[in-house]
Amino acid sequence: MQPVLDMTVVEELLSFADEGDPELLLDLIQMFLEDGPNKVRAVTEGLLAGDFEKMERAAHSLKGSSGNLGARLLQDTCELMQQATRNHQLEESRRLTAELVAHYATAERALRELHRSYQG
Repeated sequence: MQPVLDMTVVEELLSFADEGDPELLLDLIQMFLEDGPNKVRAVTEGLLAGDFEKMERAAHSLKGSSGNLGARLLQDTCELMQQATRNHQLEESRRLTAELVAHYATAERALRELHRSYQG
């Protein structure tokens, strides 16, 4: 099974820091934790309203932020969601929404844990 976070991405973010200062990583995690729930909500609201464009925009944004932090399962699910919504595939979008919600929750837990470990 694929790990929740690709630690090579995290290590790369840390490599940009001066003397191991994790400020960039912590800022990116904080932004993800603050904005992510809104994106997940936009996907679920879009599904309920049949608004494929809203779902696609939210999935696109979440794909970028999850990729920046190495949350590959979430990133991949968002990519599939974008494809399904572009093609107006309702059943596939419904299935992927459930996956996206689950993968977001898993990534959120892992990122909260990582954030705590670097706060010192």
